Amino acid sequence: MPKDHPFGAKRIPLESGYYEVYNQPNVELVSVRETPIERITPKGIKTSEKEYEFDVIIYATGFDAITGPLTRIDIRGEKGKTIKDAWANGPRTNLGIQVAGFPNLFIGASSAFCNYPVCAEMIVEWIRDCIAYVRSKGYKQIVPTPEAEEAWIDHAAELASHTLLTSTKSWFMGTNIPGKKPVLLLYANSAPNYRRECADAAASGYKGFELQ
Repeated sequence: MPKDHPFGAKRIPLESGYYEVYNQPNVELVSVRETPIERITPKGIKTSEKEYEFDVIIYATGFDAITGPLTRIDIRGEKGKTIKDAWANGPRTNLGIQVAGFPNLFIGASSAFCNYPVCAEMIVEWIRDCIAYVRSKGYKQIVPTPEAEEAWIDHAAELASHTLLTSTKSWFMGTNIPGKKPVLLLYANSAPNYRRECADAAASGYKGFELQ
């Protein structure tokens, strides 16, 4: 039973019989924090303690969530600024959908806590409607104002400060990636509230965004 983080601060195993599996005689749980993996061998895996033999090895080594897929691409905005530089201290967006200084770049980062297909469908529809609005008004581009982006970052940080997630080392905080600044990578709000935030921005004629 994990005891190094508050309940819910990491993904919760919801499958029936999950913990019971570890008590089966053919299953052994090894902490790679206490006995780190040293190398892959012809027979299996060698830790600092001993070698374990396997027929199959499944690699599940963590991932650079939210920001990683974008910062590994050489995306450049106004004046050649890269999104990697823009996000050096964590993801910066307005509504988790656009980044100040990167016109017409639509993403789906830092959305609310939900089963992601639920949020993704809404985000795609919001982007579709936004593009249609920009075209119908004869504009060529849309981009968040720096002030709106800063307000969204402050709002998201305030919500995050009321959770236990910020006190836990996990991919939610980016702490599984060496050198990555700890910051909650998701918007700590419900899907209905997040949809309301996005809908209000659209209904106001995209307040907080600059259209040209």
